[in-house]
Amino acid sequence: MSLSSIWWQQVGSSLRMRQEVVRRLQNEESFVLRVPLRMPWQEDFYELMRDRLSSLNANRMVRFLTCDSALSPGQQILNELCSEDVRTSYWPGQSYAEYLAGLRDVPFNQMFIWVKNIMTSASLEQWRSFAAQYRASRSAEAGAHAVFILEYHTANSNSGGSGEVIYSISDRDCQVFCLEASALFEELPWEYLSTLALCVGGGDPEKCAVLIQAGKEFLSDPEVTGQEILSQGYYSNEEPFPIPQEGTVRSSVWRAQIMVLFPLLEAHRFRYIYTNYDRLQRYLPLPDENGAVIHQPYDLEFGNLYYLTRQVGTSFSREEAENIRICRSIRNLLAHNNLVPYEDVMHLLRMETSN
Repeated sequence: MSLSSIWWQQVGSSLRMRQEVVRRLQNEESFVLRVPLRMPWQEDFYELMRDRLSSLNANRMVRFLTCDSALSPGQQILNELCSEDVRTSYWPGQSYAEYLAGLRDVPFNQMFIWVKNIMTSASLEQWRSFAAQYRASRSAEAGAHAVFILEYHTANSNSGGSGEVIYSISDRDCQVFCLEASALFEELPWEYLSTLALCVGGGDPEKCAVLIQAGKEFLSDPEVTGQEILSQGYYSNEEPFPIPQEGTVRSSVWRAQIMVLFPLLEAHRFRYIYTNYDRLQRYLPLPDENGAVIHQPYDLEFGNLYYLTRQVGTSFSREEAENIRICRSIRNLLAHNNLVPYEDVMHLLRMETSN
């Protein structure tokens, strides 16, 4: 399965939008589809919708137009969707919408017309007005009418006008996508890979996908590999990724490691103390580095445990001591805004899976 298929067929907001588009078109409603300025894997989305709409109504063709702001909607439809006879029969004294609505037995009136990449509110208003005038001028006796999907790209895709289909991408959508995409790489620590890609990719599905596909190379050195990918990579429409600002990739890797490794450290500390409670109690009370006295085993941090492993007379195995040393090192690195080496990350993840 391609990663774009995961986005369009498994992520909640994408599924809901596609289902709502199909429902509207089953009812032969024209509508505005309000989408973000950048849609992930836009051409793959069109292919999915083309296949679905072709099976929806055998009598209707699906045609995609890319909005041309230099032309009026009527001019563009005449130029791209109508025969030469229809074009030459048009008389300028009549509006394009009225002329097209009055035609009989022409393919245009049997079409789902998907107008792509409407980028300005002025262009959107032109297309809305055209579609409304066309529909009002098309009599029931004339037969079927064209149905318009007006795809409007805007920075404010979270809200829109009455009757619009709104498609917005949430942080949760990208999180679900990263989890599903990373799970395809079963031989890798996919949950860690997912969080790294989500943070370094900044919640951009296409960036996250490229990072995930880098697999072990990205996991082994996420700062360097992530910087290279984001500085040299491209979106599916062949536009380059914006080059990340200095330090942002490193900061994102650190945040991902905090999110994944800190909970594992605390879980291991608690589990270790629970399992060895009575044995640890024998070494207490114990002064910590700040001069306070620790009386309860659950108050022992990795620094305290590491100290105990190095004292003569304590009974820690070599494996216990090594695990505690690595946990202490990971915690100290992250606490001081440093990154954890891949080997130590994998050691902690192996510790977690062995319990």
